[in-house]
Amino acid sequence: MKSRKSDARGFCNDLSFSQKLREAQKSNEAFEIMLSVLTLEEIIGLKLECSSRLTGGRLYGFNLWSKGVEIIKEALYSATISVAHTNKEACRILGVSEYTLKSLKKKYKIREEDVIEIE
Repeated sequence: MKSRKSDARGFCNDLSFSQKLREAQKSNEAFEIMLSVLTLEEIIGLKLECSSRLTGGRLYGFNLWSKGVEIIKEALYSATISVAHTNKEACRILGVSEYTLKSLKKKYKIREEDVIEIE
């Protein structure tokens, strides 16, 4: 049986943003390299600016200020579980306790087969 540590992907690698976007032909290696040199603030700002341009100044149809924190937390959680090899590593990356990680799994409805034991 292959060890999780030898796998370059995390315990929920099927949730990888990169993989999903590449499969949908919305991303490629060159784009991801360019994206990796931007700060999170630059990426968010650019996304909002481009979206605003495309929608004539209307952004997503909801209160972005109040929903933004939750959107960012969900994105951080999803990205972390796609790269972390263990629950313990996911806790370390997110800076949360094991109890909080368990709560996040329930909140974001992580499938039972994707749950791994903490080392």
